[in-house]
Amino acid sequence: MLAVTYAINFLGMILLPILLGIYLSRRFKLSWRLFLAGALTFIAAQVIHLPVLTGLTALFNAGVLPAPPQAWTTLFNAVTLGLLAGIFEETARYILFKFVLKKTRIWNEGLMIGTGHGGIEAILLGLAAAVSYFTLLTLKDANLASLSIPADQVSLLQQQVSEYWSAPLYMSLLGFVERIFAMAMQITLSVMVLRSVTLEQPLWFWLAILWHALVNGTATYLLPTLGMAGVEIVIAGFAFVSLIILFTMRPAMQPKTDEAGIAP
Repeated sequence: MLAVTYAINFLGMILLPILLGIYLSRRFKLSWRLFLAGALTFIAAQVIHLPVLTGLTALFNAGVLPAPPQAWTTLFNAVTLGLLAGIFEETARYILFKFVLKKTRIWNEGLMIGTGHGGIEAILLGLAAAVSYFTLLTLKDANLASLSIPADQVSLLQQQVSEYWSAPLYMSLLGFVERIFAMAMQITLSVMVLRSVTLEQPLWFWLAILWHALVNGTATYLLPTLGMAGVEIVIAGFAFVSLIILFTMRPAMQPKTDEAGIAP
């Protein structure tokens, strides 16, 4: 059964944003270039975000930057990782709307861009999950001792294979479930930043950074105590609030119409 649910997991992660993009493009007559723009914006943010994160980690490990007291390490990591994610991704979105997609103005377009932004993340994670799936499926019944790997690595690999194929059923679908919640938040964040640019309301940009930081930071902080399944329940709550924010913004970001009801 796990072989089936793991396959559903990575296929769901890959297909979710594609199917949502198809729906939005047909429902609102939107161009797929908006999806692509969102995807490229996420990638551009990570090109800077990940090296900065790696560099900071190296500086802390080398003692160049003072490490926080051990009792505060989890909280420090949660705040730092959350803020970095929010700053880099929301700034990338701001640059996209301010300087590249200057004619992107309305709520519907923000949905498509957010789908691309969160969608490429889901697709990449889904592909990584697929590689792990097929690798561990191959190793499931293999004689690991016969492989050309160091002897001290055999027991570690055996443990990884055993844990993967003995996981609770719900754990095998957790990646897909997480992406559903993450997509809801990524779409909302895109629309928040779009609103800050198009309606000249800078507060929404800063709110997007703080909301992103709060969600990511909370997940990081609670993971050691609640575990992955427990954290996903909390993230589900954040996703629900995100959708409320998303639809609350819709009236202010719809096309203006004249007295005859015709959009200019």
